[in-house]
Amino acid sequence: MAEEEVVEEKKKSGKGLIIALIVLIVLLLVGVGALAYLLLGSNNGDEVSADTPEAHAPAEHGEPEEFSHAKTYSPKYKQFEPPGPEAVPMYFVMDKFVVNFNGEGKAKFLAVDLQFLSYYPQVVGPDGEMENLRPILKNDIQRLLRNQYFSSLNTPEGPDKLRAEILKVVHHVLETHNIYPDLVEDVYMTRFVMQ
Repeated sequence: MAEEEVVEEKKKSGKGLIIALIVLIVLLLVGVGALAYLLLGSNNGDEVSADTPEAHAPAEHGEPEEFSHAKTYSPKYKQFEPPGPEAVPMYFVMDKFVVNFNGEGKAKFLAVDLQFLSYYPQVVGPDGEMENLRPILKNDIQRLLRNQYFSSLNTPEGPDKLRAEILKVVHHVLETHNIYPDLVEDVYMTRFVMQ
């Protein structure tokens, strides 16, 4: 009889342990679900809407029309009059770049023509900020071009990667000189030759 009581007691303690584990797992799943809901729910409130600062120009310039190219940025940067909704893109044209690069025996020269897009004439216009920074931009872009490799540029995505690197260099120069970097939105290569 004592053996039956021991076996019955073990069965009861085993069932109790299983029930406790199931309850613990259910509570853990509920907690993870609640955490996921809170995290995902908070992202829905962070979506960009028409009321976010990124969609408007600084208050001192008035409210822009819908689809405006005006950008809001920190007052630590030099402030420019925002473009109107009818603004057309403007381009800052750099001198032709012809540099020796790491051609890996297949090419000696890399020739690139660049144009930078912005809707802010104060940045890319004839008397704009980029014109004042032309020597610095030319130096830094030439340094980047000289350090390129034929094998990395001679791929389908090679020129696009180079464009992204050039834009990063330009953004760095602008930021260094207190100009909001995203005012220059893109760079286009109108010539790309490896010889």
